[in-house]
Amino acid sequence: MIRRPRAPSRRQLLEGGLAAAATTGALLARASAAATKRVTCFYQFGAAALKALAVLPNSENHLHLFTHSHPGNRAHPDAARSVQALGSSFKYGLALDVHKYPGWQTAGDAQLKAWAEEFRGFALDAGGPADYFAFNEMPTVGPTNPELRLQVTRWLRHLHTAGGGRKLPGVFYFTERNLNPDLWVGDPAPFWEAIDETCDLVVGEHYHNHGFIYGQSPEKLSTHLFRVADWLTKSGRQPEVRIAQEKYAVLLSSYYGPKTTGWWGLLNGEHDPAALESYFRRVISAVRSSPYGRDRIGFGPLANKDLDPRVHDILARCLADDLRLAT
Repeated sequence: MIRRPRAPSRRQLLEGGLAAAATTGALLARASAAATKRVTCFYQFGAAALKALAVLPNSENHLHLFTHSHPGNRAHPDAARSVQALGSSFKYGLALDVHKYPGWQTAGDAQLKAWAEEFRGFALDAGGPADYFAFNEMPTVGPTNPELRLQVTRWLRHLHTAGGGRKLPGVFYFTERNLNPDLWVGDPAPFWEAIDETCDLVVGEHYHNHGFIYGQSPEKLSTHLFRVADWLTKSGRQPEVRIAQEKYAVLLSSYYGPKTTGWWGLLNGEHDPAALESYFRRVISAVRSSPYGRDRIGFGPLANKDLDPRVHDILARCLADDLRLAT
């Protein structure tokens, strides 16, 4: 006679759920205690942005990470030196732009390693080595394509260590579609394990316009911005919890110019500098109201052919005020 397993009792289910919740709570507590450094992350910058943002604090408790996608594939020691000259808290990340590598989604491991070794040669150029690499960026189909995610994990590990030399930590950029937990299929654990292993910062891009930012309460905006971080925490797996609590940052639009673009942000023909400052303070407040955003925040772009240069001083003032209040 075949004995069918007995279904767990209601009490057993409850006890199991409480145990899982306790485990997740312990992970959260440890991760929260570890996240003490205040991190600002920027995508695309130039001399004007660096001059304005030099007012941000230099200390062992602050990290200001400037990442940039340059034309072509080569070393940019000048960019590294210009950032690092601002102080010990200012670091430079050279972006690996995946669109520059045709066929990468199906390339063999040897090809991924060769590309990684070439890139690391640029990034670790003796004339001005980068502090980080930036993976730019996860394709929008990432959540629905487990094989693509495995390909990314292979490339990340090569970028981290291939060819010898020091380990190069990463900044991983996600387009917004990747930040919707409802879209993810398959087992995501190996992907997040690789990101946790190789990257110090995981960035979710949220480029929104004035109407979106002001069309909902700050509480709803904060919930929207950190939905993926909450999902990672609820997985209960340590790499995901660590990413959510110690590495995840929202990247908000700092575009201020005459044209509607994919950066969104504010149009300078419709909003004066006072409105831009109000916008920055609103989004900073929304980020800081979440435990996931207490210590990390990002903005981009800080360089664009249509960018109104007044944006730099306004953003610098808002961030300096925010970091000053946190000390």
